[in-house]
Amino acid sequence: MTDLTIIKQNGGSYIDSREIAELIGKQHGHLLRDMRGYIEIMTKNGLSKDGLSDFFVGNSYINAQNKEMPCYFISKMGCELIANKLIGEKGILFTVAYVRKFNDMEQRERAELEARAAISTPRLGEYNSCARIVIRALRELGAMPEDIILFLRELYKPLGIAIAADTVIDKDKETEPQIPRMYTAKQIAEKLSVYSLNGNPHPQAVSCILNENLFIGDAHKIAVTLDCGDHIGISVRYDEYAVQSAMDWIVEYGFPGEIYGFERTYKVRYEK
Repeated sequence: MTDLTIIKQNGGSYIDSREIAELIGKQHGHLLRDMRGYIEIMTKNGLSKDGLSDFFVGNSYINAQNKEMPCYFISKMGCELIANKLIGEKGILFTVAYVRKFNDMEQRERAELEARAAISTPRLGEYNSCARIVIRALRELGAMPEDIILFLRELYKPLGIAIAADTVIDKDKETEPQIPRMYTAKQIAEKLSVYSLNGNPHPQAVSCILNENLFIGDAHKIAVTLDCGDHIGISVRYDEYAVQSAMDWIVEYGFPGEIYGFERTYKVRYEK
């Protein structure tokens, strides 16, 4: 069976229409004709250009005669649409090939994420608890504010969290020290008033802004492991810089009602 190739582009995963045509035993030009028919039907029934990109993305290649020719990059959803139009052995073999390829890719990426989290991501809550305990002890010993700030900088350095020079440490008051705050995507959605059309905070849209549009670096986020019953989950937290960057992006693009990423479009609204 032909081994399909996954193409990564703009955060999406696709298969070249030429490979699919070869696998199902159809001339590439005939497959393109069929796909244009699907696109025409979907467009007539109100599917937007962004919606079409969930299935097919137009592209081109240079043939043996050095001529530019059209092709499509086809997503997993697009493969499902094509497979539904096939019958018999060819349809079965194509379905097996694309499902196996996409599932293998998704499992590999999930395993890599979990491995990175297990190796390099401590719990932020443990660091914060340690900070509170040690700062109280340092206060009792008469430590100067600059000494406490130095301790905080060293403590949070492995997490990539910077402690500002003007951090306030008031030793004359029984107040909690200023501990760096990290936010989940849901908390950022609430903070920036990014909601779904149903009126709920929209963490997926916020995550899309941060990771698919701004490409926020690792210095401004951490993955925190969470106990979820019989398994360990992973929650990504973001710092104040990431929150402000997301707000700046929203303002720059005029509070967009649709946010694209992760191979889909998220519809949002903003509340004051």
